Amino acid sequence: MSNKKRRIMGKSLMRWIGLLAILAGIIYICIQFIHPEDHISSVSTSLWVVIACTTSIMSLFSLIGITGIYTRQVVEAGLTGLIGFILFSLFWLISMIFSFNEAFVLPLLTTEAPKFVEGIVGIFGGTTSKVNLGIFPLLAPIAAILYALGGLLFGIATFRARIFPRMSGALLSFAAVVTFAAAVIPHPFDRILAVPMGLALIWLGYVLWSEGRRISAD
Repeated sequence: MSNKKRRIMGKSLMRWIGLLAILAGIIYICIQFIHPEDHISSVSTSLWVVIACTTSIMSLFSLIGITGIYTRQVVEAGLTGLIGFILFSLFWLISMIFSFNEAFVLPLLTTEAPKFVEGIVGIFGGTTSKVNLGIFPLLAPIAAILYALGGLLFGIATFRARIFPRMSGALLSFAAVVTFAAAVIPHPFDRILAVPMGLALIWLGYVLWSEGRRISAD
């Protein structure tokens, strides 16, 4: 295979990865406005399962998307980019774990272990559980740190690399650190803080997609 063909195939792959990042950003924004109430009464509903499954898919798309974004600027992003990418990737992996649990495990326990279900769904709302929830209460703050620190570093690296528009990197960093405002914004109104991150994913994904489109056109 010639170098030109490999280059075209690589750009085509990046185009599809960019599309997944765009979809991840759109889904991330949309689910914030239709997410059911974090209450045990919601867990057994069809909407809860659909949103949890969609969130899991969105997390996978985000993971693939940021992998493509990092690969596109791997040299220019340097050590800061590598650390940010690893931390940010771990967040999306944890997000998939939570979403899978919400979709396929919690609905089965609403009758047999309601206190456990109430504790799990109340983690992000700051509700104190009366039963042992295992590792999940520990994963939540770890995920928050990975999201904020990973997104911040990844955004800074993107800003410095100059491969993507610099303001897209700045938006990514802002989207990561603005989540600290959740400390003063009551749940579920703090879901609005996810919108900047969704926009950042859409912007960065579009750049990847548009680059691949230009190569394919050539």
